[in-house]
Amino acid sequence: MPRLPDPRFAPDCAISVDGDRVPARRGESVTSALLAAGRPLVSRSPKYHRPRGPFCLSGSCAACLVRVDGQPNVRACQTPCRDGLTVETQNALGTAAHDLLRAIDLFTPGGIDHHHIGTWSQLASRVTVGASRQLAGLGQLADGVAPPWPAAEEERFDALVVGSGPAGLGAAEALARAGLRVLVAEKERAAGGRLRCRLDLPRDPPLAWAGEVAEAVRGAGGEVALGAAVLGVWPGEEGARAAVTQRGEPPRLRLVRAARVVLASGTWAQPPVFERNDLPGVFGARGLLVALAEDGVVPGQRAAVLGEGPEAEAVAARLADAGMAVERVAAEVARGRGGRRLAALELADGRTIRCDTLAVATPRMPAAELAREVGAALELDPATGAFRVRPGPDGGVADGCWAAGEVTGPLDAAEAAEAGRRAGEAASHG
Repeated sequence: MPRLPDPRFAPDCAISVDGDRVPARRGESVTSALLAAGRPLVSRSPKYHRPRGPFCLSGSCAACLVRVDGQPNVRACQTPCRDGLTVETQNALGTAAHDLLRAIDLFTPGGIDHHHIGTWSQLASRVTVGASRQLAGLGQLADGVAPPWPAAEEERFDALVVGSGPAGLGAAEALARAGLRVLVAEKERAAGGRLRCRLDLPRDPPLAWAGEVAEAVRGAGGEVALGAAVLGVWPGEEGARAAVTQRGEPPRLRLVRAARVVLASGTWAQPPVFERNDLPGVFGARGLLVALAEDGVVPGQRAAVLGEGPEAEAVAARLADAGMAVERVAAEVARGRGGRRLAALELADGRTIRCDTLAVATPRMPAAELAREVGAALELDPATGAFRVRPGPDGGVADGCWAAGEVTGPLDAAEAAEAGRRAGEAASHG
């Protein structure tokens, strides 16, 4: 699982993973370093201790939780590498690669009987309780007390934009052009959202647009905050309050007050439904392409791409350009096969596809949590089976709050950018 042969992607530091030295690039995610080193098995599942690897690569799933510098349950895909960083896999007796508790799954093919196990005596019950903690827990307590976060002080902005994908960029540009101080909160390490995948679809705005918008925002006195996740938004008579966690050394909590809020929170990658869909080697396509484009990570040798439409076609083309043998999957997947990582897919029509990587380019789930929190109306999208935000004609979803982009349903990048622009213009007059 090498990197692309490009000097930009050459390792310039090393991290420690379960005692092994792993080459890495400063600033790339721990998951990128692990995948480039051929270590897709990052964790073990609770209870049955089945092998797990990173899926979304964007901080929205729990498949890559590791122990970092003595702190448990840290998302590897959101942790930047630096020289000497110490990473330990967790929820294993040994390491994730060599977990002795993996035998639980082998010896309980019919599952664990929770109603009767350990009930025949008090001694058996005590043993069962102790074993259950080891089987079902996620990590162990930290080695020491983490240093306290700096005290949070309220910051005031004219507008808050959640997300910096095409919709967020469109909204931020419109608000900045209106002379408003804008805080753009982006939980990832770089702005651009899906544009970072470099799909280069015909209607995609260029990724350079993200830099242009950032300059416009800063020129109006605002800020584009990277590694900034919005935990909550609470509208009020004097504007909305928001709580934002900002990654850094040390991390900090930001309390933001803004008269206007545009929710351009995008979507989450959803795992496909089939037996053993959690094997290492199954990835959300967008996160995988960002790792390829920004860190040069080639995830394997043989890829299958699940999904239809222009985005799935572009995903297949990018993986093929990286030197992988690629096969599109049009039939329903019945089961994944493999040990420590994906080795093949069994299809419902009886065929088998050999692959070590599955890129999932199926419809994504709108990230509507913040919109629901402010009181936005939701509706079921019959085409995708997901709930999406139902905004008003100008994008309004609540007093002082607007929503735009894929959180309102499937849109291409150009449509999302235009929706963001309309919401930003409406908010600037709101």
